[in-house]
Amino acid sequence: MRPRLRRTVRPQRQTISFIVPFCNEASCLPTLLKSLIESIRELAEKRSIHADVIFIDDGSVDGSHDVLRAAVRAQEPRFNIRVIRLSRNFGKEAALTAGLNAATADAVVLMDADLQHPLELVDRFLDGWLNEGFDVVYGYKESLADEGWLRRAARRWYYRTINARTDVEIPPNAGDFRLLTRRAYEALRMLPERQRLMKGLYSWIGFTQKGIPFRPAERAGGKTKFSAVKLALLAIDGITSFSILPLRLATWFGLVLALISGGYGVWTIFEKYFFGIAVPGYPTLITTIAFIGAAQLIFLGIIGEYLGKVLVEVKGRPIAIVESDERLVDMRLPVQVALPAPGSRVETISRPVVEG
Repeated sequence: MRPRLRRTVRPQRQTISFIVPFCNEASCLPTLLKSLIESIRELAEKRSIHADVIFIDDGSVDGSHDVLRAAVRAQEPRFNIRVIRLSRNFGKEAALTAGLNAATADAVVLMDADLQHPLELVDRFLDGWLNEGFDVVYGYKESLADEGWLRRAARRWYYRTINARTDVEIPPNAGDFRLLTRRAYEALRMLPERQRLMKGLYSWIGFTQKGIPFRPAERAGGKTKFSAVKLALLAIDGITSFSILPLRLATWFGLVLALISGGYGVWTIFEKYFFGIAVPGYPTLITTIAFIGAAQLIFLGIIGEYLGKVLVEVKGRPIAIVESDERLVDMRLPVQVALPAPGSRVETISRPVVEG
């Protein structure tokens, strides 16, 4: 019997998808595309990585989509570019979810469109994935010196509050800039909740994770869309979406008020019968009632926040609605087939070109 020869199988190239949500970033997109072209070319040469880009237009009204199309025509990138347009502005969390639902690569890299997330860090992300075996590699700000003291204090309070009573710890100063392997981002797809705090969900899914410090770059153009008021509202949404600490604080505060009120009542009786001091009247009564009433309204508001989130979840509406899904660049080529005989049936088959 002739010996059977073993076939050598060349390892398939690893694939990654850059997921870039944007809203009204027309001034940043041409520069971003240029940087992506350079970065993807370097990754292909250094690591033999096959990359593509998924843009998510989160309801832009400044012509960002047309600017992106013009930039693609002018710069002629040699990788797949897909643009998913949402029917309106659903928010960054929803846009990221739409991008993750569309991904099929071995890993994804989430980043902002304003180029404050340095693309040079992606190579270190890949080191953490390919060489060290981490499923999640994220970037975090190594310094907050460029922020004012009030904003730094608010940031510290936010992370201490949200990490006080949660099952997992959210890394401070870490955002959406990160690499997720396929099993990590498929785990995120399994989570059905609509009030999403992506920073918390990245930690909740578990797997092996690694943080890498970085310094945010200057915006490529335009202005930030997050004012102080919007950031405060996002902080409230994040805390109530991922932690029940406010409800527990309301309970404990109510118990403390009850103890103080009961103790004060006992003290007034003691003063009356042992020292003959009359109980203070109107000012004390009004102040106490106003204090307790304000506390009740605050805690009713906290309960209302959670009830509102329950209402949103019960309705079961989709996280976002996709208006269109198009490929600005499609490097897939049809497979060459032999010409069919006259009168025979023809089937068209399209497959992606696998390089290497």
